[in-house]
Amino acid sequence: MAKKRVVIVGGGSGGDAAAFGLRKKGFDGEVVILSADGDRPYDRPYLSKEYLRGEVELPKVYLHDESEYTKQAIELELGTRVTAASLEERSVTTDRGRQLSFDTLVLSLGGTPRQLPGIPAAANVHTLRSLRDSSNLRRSITSGSRMLLVGAGFIGAEVAASARKLGKEVLIVEAAPVPLERALGKDVGEIYAEIHRDHGVDLRARTQIKEWHSAGDQVIGVTLSDGRREEVDVVLIAVGITPNLELPTAMGLPIDGGGVRADGSLRASEDVYVAGDIALHDHPVHGPIRVEHWEVAKGQGRGIASSIADRPAPYTKIPYFWSDQYDVSLEYRGHASGEDHMVWRGDRSGRRFSVFYLRGGRVHAVLSMNDKETGAAGAGLIESQREVDERTLADLSVDLQRLEAAG
Repeated sequence: MAKKRVVIVGGGSGGDAAAFGLRKKGFDGEVVILSADGDRPYDRPYLSKEYLRGEVELPKVYLHDESEYTKQAIELELGTRVTAASLEERSVTTDRGRQLSFDTLVLSLGGTPRQLPGIPAAANVHTLRSLRDSSNLRRSITSGSRMLLVGAGFIGAEVAASARKLGKEVLIVEAAPVPLERALGKDVGEIYAEIHRDHGVDLRARTQIKEWHSAGDQVIGVTLSDGRREEVDVVLIAVGITPNLELPTAMGLPIDGGGVRADGSLRASEDVYVAGDIALHDHPVHGPIRVEHWEVAKGQGRGIASSIADRPAPYTKIPYFWSDQYDVSLEYRGHASGEDHMVWRGDRSGRRFSVFYLRGGRVHAVLSMNDKETGAAGAGLIESQREVDERTLADLSVDLQRLEAAG
């Protein structure tokens, strides 16, 4: 009997984790990664931080040495786009004309950076998604002196911190009243605005680009919605991503909530799994969720590998991501919104605190700023979904680790 073949479409953290996870679980069939990226899988968080600043070079950025793919018998085909896939024929077709059959298909397709209308095609206007993007942005920042960031989400904020560390002037234009308001709430967003302003960033909230000014193939300035003109020499558009749903839509997979609808084991159809930015899956705590973070995609890839190598099992890991900016370390566990009831614990003015996001008296997420221990304890409260007295959460005399263990 021929060995089974798993085809993985996407060479990001989800696809790479699925491939290596299969081998770790003892899967002895064929494993093929088809990646549109020209570089082998890499550690994406470096792209807005250490690699962008020139503190680490390429060998450190890649997830594995090239020889590891050969050693683990993982076929890695780079610079290859899958243009079609058939559930009936159980095959995929690439832009190189290769048709490849599969027994199990894993889609970890990621997303494409959103653009804004009216942006000129200019050599110094960037988005940041790939290693190549980071390399190009790194060169532009090195040669420039004043950077414009459109969008103050996590990518924009991390790049702003990196540019300031390199001694560059930074202007951030953000349409919302405060950064990260939708994800973290107004009060936390205001703290992040203060952090960046304290480090010399010119952060303009409730502001948009009214007009772009170019000379040749360069943007040289912008006129803002407040009427002021600002001169710039490097631009990053960081206004989120659009999940890559063209292939799963054409395959007839269920599309919902901006992603591919999957069950608790991340299975969208028989022998078809989804991970990362495109995956809207049933979570035992959070219900249907779709999370756009690198760490989440990696965990989902490992979960899918376990389901394929053993048997389908619910993916129950609590979503987690982190962000380092200046001397501030942020960790976030769970899945909530700025509209949930917020309970603060710690020193807000000293920027060492945690925020619990409660719904119906239960913790759905915890954000920790320079407060790792509280964040780790909060993870157990999220998993247990026990009702918690908010006064207990805020009381620094209460050992949250014991509280979590007592549940």
